[in-house]
Formats: sequence, C-alpha cells, structure tokens
Amino acid sequence: MRLLLHSCCCICQSMAYHGLKNEFQDDLELTIYWYNPNIHPLIEYRRRLKSVYMLSQRLKLEITVDDDYGLKKFCKLTAETPEVPERCTKCYQLRLDQAAARAQNLGFDYFATTLTTSSHQSHQLIIAAGKDAAAATGTNFLYRDWRNEPRDPKLLNGLYKQQYCGCIYSEYDRYKDTNKHLYREQ
Repeated sequence: MRLLLHSCCCICQSMAYHGLKNEFQDDLELTIYWYNPNIHPLIEYRRRLKSVYMLSQRLKLEITVDDDYGLKKFCKLTAETPEVPERCTKCYQLRLDQAAARAQNLGFDYFATTLTTSSHQSHQLIIAAGKDAAAATGTNFLYRDWRNEPRDPKLLNGLYKQQYCGCIYSEYDRYKDTNKHLYREQ
C-alpha cells in the first residue's frame, strides 16, 4: 500500500509511524507530507519542519514539502472564527484538502494524518475533514487512532518538542494564564 502521511510534527509522526509499521509491516510504502500553514510564528514552523526532516531521515522515509508557508491563507481563513471548534474545523479541512490533492497528484493509494495521535485534537472533526477531502479528490482517507502508540525516546532524541498545537490562537490559549516571560516592575 502506498500511503502519504500528513505530518504536523516529529512527535506525532513517530507515533503514527509505529502504528503503521505494526499494522502493515512490510506491505507499506510510506511518504511524509508537510503542509501546516497554521503553525506560527515562522521560527516555530521552521523548528517543527526541521525535526520532521530529521526524523524522516532517521526512518529512511521520503518527504514532500509544500513550498507555500500559507500564513496569509490561514489567517484569512480563521480570522472570523478564532474559537474552537470552528477554527480547528477549518484548519483540519485546509490541511487535509492539500494532503488529499497531493496524494492524488502523486498517485498514492491512501492519505492519512498524524493529527490522530493527539488527545488534544477532535478526531470526529478530523475524520469529517478527511472524508470530505477524499470525496473531493477521489482519493482514500485512512483513519487510525494512534493516541496509544508509544514514543521512542531514542528515535526522538535531540528533536524539537513543541509546547502548543501550532496556531497563534493555540499559543495564546497555552500561555495566557501563565507568568512565563512576563516582566513587571516591582
């Protein structure tokens, strides 16, 4: 089976890889796909992409990267609906539409996403976005719940581990109630 795996970060990619290898063993031709216009700021985007590249090299996997960072497209798409679940619905659809189109263009049998490794993501919304993207392109969406797959510390050694989902809204949600990096005069 030829599978294009949309990757959001190296941590999730390692979990999905483990699940796929356990299920399909040697009957899997896997390529990683990077398209994440939701990840901000640009330095965060680059850190995550670098780690996805490094993990893909360690696993000897091909990787294809969408050259469009997509900042303006993502911001325009979510500006009117910055709250969960509306923004997440639009974000999932944007990324999975791109993954399905890339899978179709490259002749893959299926596409999937590492987003389904996270307990912080809505699997129902991901499934709906995957099915819509598959129907629009005539491709096949492979859904698997990889939340319980292990993380291999040796494999992930030295790779960047993010602290929030990726979008500017999730960064705000993550840090708004902390005093981290907050300066106040005495």
